[in-house]
Amino acid sequence: MAVRGLDDLTSHRKRAPAEFWGVALWGVACTVVHFSSMEFLLYSKIWWWDLFVHAASGFGVAGIGYVLFPAWARHPLGRWLVLPLAVLAIGTWFEVYERLFTDFWIHWSPEFYWTDTLEDLVADTAGGVVFGLLLWVRLRLDRLRADRSRSGSQASR
Repeated sequence: MAVRGLDDLTSHRKRAPAEFWGVALWGVACTVVHFSSMEFLLYSKIWWWDLFVHAASGFGVAGIGYVLFPAWARHPLGRWLVLPLAVLAIGTWFEVYERLFTDFWIHWSPEFYWTDTLEDLVADTAGGVVFGLLLWVRLRLDRLRADRSRSGSQASR
């Protein structure tokens, strides 16, 4: 399975290099933003910053799903159900990681932790849904261009 995923990734990189490198750069940018935000205490200085970073990360995770599995990400069921649920699942695992490894120096009340976790998961999933929406718009525009191209070539006959 892992080898097949690597083959899919490699073939997509060759077939659509802009998408591959766009997702890679998005991931690097999200990582830099996250660690810079921790260093400069942006999460505590700007109330909505955590939601922004989670939404951007959810968008990126959905992009990774698209790059790895473009066929199912293009399918409506994949785009509107599988992709957001995959982003939600990965976000949930991140929240578990966060709870296990940040409780040593961040002592939140259980109520605050659960509220923060739910907000983060909604933001993660919203980022995945926005990616699906933009993918839908792109696919729709591609279809319209193809239809115009076909009708133009038929009219010239």
